[in-house]
Amino acid sequence: MNILRWIFSASLISAGIMIAGLLMSGTNLISQANAGNTDKPYHPSIIKIETIYNNAEFDFNRKSHLLRNARISYYLKQAKQADLRNWEFQRDDMVNRAKSILIHHQQNYVHTSSEFASL
Repeated sequence: MNILRWIFSASLISAGIMIAGLLMSGTNLISQANAGNTDKPYHPSIIKIETIYNNAEFDFNRKSHLLRNARISYYLKQAKQADLRNWEFQRDDMVNRAKSILIHHQQNYVHTSSEFASL
C-alpha cells in the first residue's frame, strides 16, 4: 500500500510540474531571459577585432584557414552575447581568444599590414 501511495504522489507532483511548465511557457526562465538592450553599441574591443577580422584574408581551400575563420567567428559571436549580458570577464576572454587566433593567422600567412600593428 505504501508503494502505491509513493507512485501516486510522484505522478501527481510530476503532473503538477509539467502543467506549471506548460502554463509558464518558459517566458520567465533565466535561460531564455532577454539579454537587455540589443540596440546599444558593442564594446570597442569587439568592434576593433571585428573590423580587422573582416579585412583579413582567408584561403578557404586550406582546412586550417577554414577552421580559423570558423573559430574567430564563433568567439566574436560569443563575445557579443556576453557584452549584451554585461558579462565583462566572459566578453574579454572571448575577445582575447579571437585576437590570439587572428594574430597567429596574420603572423603566419599575411604580410605585414597596418591592421596587424594595431593589434
